[in-house]
Amino acid sequence: MISIIVPVFNAEKYLDECLSSLSIANTEIIVINDASTDNSEEIAKKYTNKVINIEHSGPVISRNVGIKNANGDYIIFMDADDVLKDGAVTILQKEIRDVDAVIGRRSDFVSPDCNNIAAETKISSHGVIAGCAMFKKSIFDIVGMFDEDLMCGDGYDWLLRAKKSGVKIKEIDDILCMRRIHESNMGRTMGMREKSDYAKIIRKHFVGK
Repeated sequence: MISIIVPVFNAEKYLDECLSSLSIANTEIIVINDASTDNSEEIAKKYTNKVINIEHSGPVISRNVGIKNANGDYIIFMDADDVLKDGAVTILQKEIRDVDAVIGRRSDFVSPDCNNIAAETKISSHGVIAGCAMFKKSIFDIVGMFDEDLMCGDGYDWLLRAKKSGVKIKEIDDILCMRRIHESNMGRTMGMREKSDYAKIIRKHFVGK
């Protein structure tokens, strides 16, 4: 079974579209409701009976809570405002057979309700985890969980640790997820924290300070 973990904080505007793209046979959808004050919890319950409510803690802790509560042998992480592409899970299942993790790519799109954002298309590098990667659950026993001292860049930090640990990670060029660009993306709202966290990651892995 595959567990798909979705951290959610006040995501009612886009959550329906996200969760409907995850309705795939033999999957367990785990929504971590990060103290949302909108209708996110009610929307999530239409798609899964596994909605876990936590105190407001951010997406990194939410992902770790999801891992601890996952019953699947494989894990996919999904952001609550993005959309999984048709056939993505099938591709990941095929590619992960002989490795511990598979990482594809995602493509950006401007949300139709955001007329004030210029149209842009960007295809991610292989450092992105949410929406375009699958992991054997057992890999987290080797590498560890996501660093809860980070708010941004936790996926990049985890991948650096994973590569040092010697686990087998395969990179593929398939676009598996569509990332929604809107006014509330973390890159827009947490720019200073993002710079600070990436600086911390660089010091941790490359400078040793």
